[in-house]
This record gives sequence, structure tokens and C-alpha cells, in this order.
Amino acid sequence: MDDVARDLLGATMAIYHESGVTRVRIEETEAYGGLDDPASHAFRGPTPRSAIMFGRAGILYVYRSYGIHWCANVVTEGVGSASAVLLRAGRLETGSMTQPSARTTLDLLRGPGVFTRELGITGDDNGVDCCEGVPARIRFECRDVATSMSIDVSRRIGLTRGQDRLSRYTIAGSPAVSKRRARDSTRT
Repeated sequence: MDDVARDLLGATMAIYHESGVTRVRIEETEAYGGLDDPASHAFRGPTPRSAIMFGRAGILYVYRSYGIHWCANVVTEGVGSASAVLLRAGRLETGSMTQPSARTTLDLLRGPGVFTRELGITGDDNGVDCCEGVPARIRFECRDVATSMSIDVSRRIGLTRGQDRLSRYTIAGSPAVSKRRARDSTRT
């Protein structure tokens, strides 16, 4: 899961909608394990909400956070091994946002709630295969492996449990990245 969280940085997520295609460069992710990660929805085993995390890799896991906003994750392990990567931030490459607001800065999608809101990702997208099979409304387009970038690794944010785990990945210097404390980061 941590490898996938790192590999998703710089990848493009394409969202197909009635007015065209919106492409977003992923610039911040967080990895969540299963039974060994107290911050994971899968920590206590499969539930109606977390069962999708125990499914096959490449499926979107979209859930409502605090009853307010949607969060989009990509399942990363094989069947039976729960894990997912939260998409925390990105930068608009082409197309337009579906619901731009005054809080959206230029082309930045900072924070998981803003990310989903501005791209029109909702609970209806839960379970979508975004990597293989029949082309879906949301697809990942891999980044060029020759693309070089510095990656910061830090503690996950906004948690009450498992916050010491170094499983947050960001493109160094990206203005799309959520606020972070310098003392928590390392660069790779």
C-alpha cells in the first residue's frame, strides 16, 4: 500500500463527465493498512462499510467523512488483505471542476473533501474499477516512469489513532499539498 501511495504521486486521474474529461495530477496521498493499522476502516475486520477494502486492487472506495464530505481511496492489495490509499490532493491539468467554489485556489484541489467535491466524486463512485476492465467514469493514467520528482514522507494528518505512521506522501514543494509540519517530514 505504501508503494502504491508513492507510485500514485504524479499519476493522472481522468474523470469522464457529460461536458468532457477532467484530468488531475495526484500530488498527495496517504496509505492505510488493514488489521494492523488502527487508523484504517478495516482495522476491526470487514464491515458493510469497509468490506470493499478487502476486495481486489484497483477499486475505488468512496465514503462519507463525518457525514459532511466524500473521501476517495484506491484499494491496493489482493482479495482478503485490506488496504487503501486516500487521495488527499491534486492539481487540475485539463478540463474543469464540476463545482468550483471561492475556497478553491486556482487549479489546486487541496484536501480530500475538496478533491472529491470539485471533481464530482460521490458515493455513487464507490466500487468503480479505476484501473482495469471496462473503461469507467474514473480512470488512472500512469505517469511516465522517467519523470523525476522529490517526494516528502510524513505522518498522516487529521487522525486520532495511528498518527505516528509515516504513510503520507507528497510531491515536494507542491502548493496543492495540505498544510504540514516541517518537523514531521522527510524527503526521498
